[in-house]
Amino acid sequence: MAANATLEVPAAQPSPRPAARSSHLLLGIIIGGLGAAILGAVLLAPVALTHHDASSFEAAYGSAVVGLVSRIEGARVGPNPVADNARALATAQEAYAGSCAECHGAAGDGRGEFGQTTFPPATDLTSRSTRELSDGQLFAIIKDGLGFTPMPAYGGQYADQQIWGLVSLIRAIQNGQAPQLPVGAASAGSGAQAQGDAQARGDAQRGAAVYAAEGCGACHGPSGDLSLAPPSPQLAGAVRGGRPGMPCYSTAALSDQQLADLQAYVATFPSGGRLGGSQDRGAGQAAPPGATGGAGGRGGPGGGPPGGGPGDGGPPGGGRAGSPCGPPSGGR
Repeated sequence: MAANATLEVPAAQPSPRPAARSSHLLLGIIIGGLGAAILGAVLLAPVALTHHDASSFEAAYGSAVVGLVSRIEGARVGPNPVADNARALATAQEAYAGSCAECHGAAGDGRGEFGQTTFPPATDLTSRSTRELSDGQLFAIIKDGLGFTPMPAYGGQYADQQIWGLVSLIRAIQNGQAPQLPVGAASAGSGAQAQGDAQARGDAQRGAAVYAAEGCGACHGPSGDLSLAPPSPQLAGAVRGGRPGMPCYSTAALSDQQLADLQAYVATFPSGGRLGGSQDRGAGQAAPPGATGGAGGRGGPGGGPPGGGPGDGGPPGGGRAGSPCGPPSGGR
């Protein structure tokens, strides 16, 4: 019996299937990739927040993405219904001055007050890449905005018809045929000679566009402590040198010709304005000892009148001490 017994060898265990090994490897790669992405986002976020200089690759990639998304969205809309409507174009010019010019500039070149300080910077509406966009793409961008950029969505502020008008205006800007903002004649009253000189040096209609693009109307309304009185001879000094509560504008931000145009436009303002007028202590009266100055420039009252009035902490002519724009030019 014992001699006839057979030796039983344990059967070999089957090895893991190749499919199971592959799925485990793939899961590990996914988990590792997610971990690396999270770590990279945490480490690179501070760098991204301080990054303000797009490389040519970033610019090309951004343009490609914007073109793709706007092409998809723009395909859902029809042709521009107000393409040849002069009235819609004039209305769009006012909307552009109020909502677009501060970034895209009075001339659509992207050099508005905030255009070059945002990231990515405001688009040059006259550039080749913008010209190549269809009307439907421009409509979609204006209405829906662009995520991760300073471009907001205006679908909640403007009706579709008005947005189409803005599209028409962009085309007119590209062709050099944009309508001018309406302005009045030089204000009657004192300082008529100075007002005439201001309008002789500059163009009031171009100045109206500059006034809108630089956001001047946000503070300097038609009345109140920050209203401007024509001819405001101290305006140039205040613009170049800045005022407490008002930024300075160097020639890189505002050319001498644009400043002259701005002065010509201000010369059309009503004569009852405060800053630069008879109510403005800095326009010709000495301040009493210990006074702090009259109404300031952009930002709020209390900073002194433009042009370097007494008690403002800066020299006459609007050259605020420590101004990053340097000494004022042409404002004295």
